[in-house]
Amino acid sequence: MRRQDAEALLRYRGVRSAHTYQASWYNNATFVFPLLAVIVAGVIWLATSSSEAGGAAIFFLVVTGAMLPVVFVTWQRQTTAVIVHEEGVTALHAGFEQQTIAWEALRSVRRVETMGNVRWYLDGAGEDHIVIEGEIAERDELLEAARAELEGRGPSPD
Repeated sequence: MRRQDAEALLRYRGVRSAHTYQASWYNNATFVFPLLAVIVAGVIWLATSSSEAGGAAIFFLVVTGAMLPVVFVTWQRQTTAVIVHEEGVTALHAGFEQQTIAWEALRSVRRVETMGNVRWYLDGAGEDHIVIEGEIAERDELLEAARAELEGRGPSPD
């Protein structure tokens, strides 16, 4: 667990479990693929002195540089830990609270698949929700805890 997220655990009463995001900002494909292309084209350029390979290396270097701000902006919204505690469930990013859904406000746990990417949503009252990515550690236990809270209090008022 990241240090900031571990320190944030102290703010919550009755912590039952903590689930960390297993990837990092640099695992983003929009950054990694062009970076790999820079390396491959650069090696070919150096080995063969091919102007086409040099042009490709420079092009992919520009793409990689252009993607860095996009990756950093999206990373700032990425949940780095999900905390299950006695009052509810909380999503954190580097120790800062992004969203908390109290157990009594939890309305559903739903699975959404988009082009092969599976995410789960913990839906609260109104538009409140916490997205549970596939890279969250012990995701099934987290989802089971949320479902158990839902089942333990009977049918949803919706």
